[in-house]
Amino acid sequence: MTRILAGFLLFACVLATAYVTPVRSEPDTVVLFIDIDDGDSETHHVELTLKDLQALPVTQFATTTIWTNGPQVFSGVWLSTLLEHLEITSGVIELQAINDYRVSFPIEQIEPKGALLAYQRNGNVMTARENGPLWLVYDYDSDPEYRSETYYSRSIWQLDRISISR
Repeated sequence: MTRILAGFLLFACVLATAYVTPVRSEPDTVVLFIDIDDGDSETHHVELTLKDLQALPVTQFATTTIWTNGPQVFSGVWLSTLLEHLEITSGVIELQAINDYRVSFPIEQIEPKGALLAYQRNGNVMTARENGPLWLVYDYDSDPEYRSETYYSRSIWQLDRISISR
C-alpha cells in the first residue's frame, strides 16, 4: 500500500511540475491548425509550425491592451497576409482558442495591417500560460475603433485553430 501511495505521489509531483513549467514552442511544433471548407466534398487541412509563420513577412508594433499592464510589443504576421498566402479572399473565418472560445466574422472585414497574428510578446514566444501560442491583436493605440467591443471580442488569445468556410 505504501509503495502504491509513493508511486501516486511521485506521479502527482511530475504532473504538477509539467503543469506549472511553461513549455516553449519549438520552431517545428505545429501551433496553428487550419480547416478550409471550399463548399466541395472535402475540407482542406493545413498545419502551420512556428517556423512556417516566421517565414512569412514579420510585423511588430507596441500597443497597450486592456488585459496587460503597460505597452506590449507584439510580433507576428498580419492575418490578411496569412489569408493571402493561403489564397483566401472571401468567406467566413472562425478563430478558436485552446479553451474553445470562438469568434467568427466575414473575411471581407479583415483589413490589411489590421489584425496581427502574434506569436511573440515582448520578444518571447508565447506559451499557453502567456496567452499563446498565438494571440490575435490590434494596434489598439493607433485607432479608437480598435478600442471597441467588436475588436476586443476578436482579440482571441490561446489561438490554435482557424476554420474557413467559403
